[in-house]
Amino acid sequence: MNGKRNWGDTLFRSLIAPLTGLIGFLLILLLRTTIRFRLVGFGEFSERKFQKKSLVVSLWHNQLLFMPFMWSGRWGGAHAIVSRSRDGELIAAILRFFGIWTVRGSSTRGGTAALKQILSIAKKREGAFFVTPDGPLGPPFRIKEGAGFLTYRPDVPMYCMSVSYTGYRMLGSWDGFVVPFPFSTAYFVCSPPIYPGRQKNYSLRLAEIERGLHIVNEASMALSTGRIRPEEAVTMLNDRFSGHDRKNHETDREMADGSVSLPE
Repeated sequence: MNGKRNWGDTLFRSLIAPLTGLIGFLLILLLRTTIRFRLVGFGEFSERKFQKKSLVVSLWHNQLLFMPFMWSGRWGGAHAIVSRSRDGELIAAILRFFGIWTVRGSSTRGGTAALKQILSIAKKREGAFFVTPDGPLGPPFRIKEGAGFLTYRPDVPMYCMSVSYTGYRMLGSWDGFVVPFPFSTAYFVCSPPIYPGRQKNYSLRLAEIERGLHIVNEASMALSTGRIRPEEAVTMLNDRFSGHDRKNHETDREMADGSVSLPE
């Protein structure tokens, strides 16, 4: 019985997942040709990315589809935290075509091994990591404890990212995975750098990350619905992340329509 299962797992990893990953990658590229991208707040992130400096990117699980394009122009150098499940294997296969490698593990399986691998990567070379902190199984838009491990260094910035579309379909998955309609516009929003690792209290560190994700999510949704212009979104990001709006700290979660656990 174990032999059959192992043979099936080997076949899945060596043939089915790579082939499915290639098909998925090509379909994403095809859809991408019909989507207009609009980026807000990416200047500092892009500069650090091309300088090959360490960084962490955090985003909600349901917004994964087009986020690998934010690593365009920097083949390699980045790792995404992906679960050891078969779904995770398929995600990993797609990400490889974008030049993003994977660390396998989540809050439910292989978390300790994943953390050791992350620390090893960070010590040897550039440590750029993508994390979906509400994965692998939710609840959606709520950060799990594992996300904070990526901020163990106080000098490494985290960038919270979000994307919203002028037209989209939300799937019936646990996270409400979002797929844009062809010929819609995608509004990507990136926060200024935050440094959760400077916060010694781990719970406050997680709260800072979650708050940042809600803010960028709010901004991208406002852009996609035409409620604010890009220049207004930049002002909003600067104000909210500089602490000018601290009085809203407790209400940020309530204001976000959709907005993190070490991901699958």
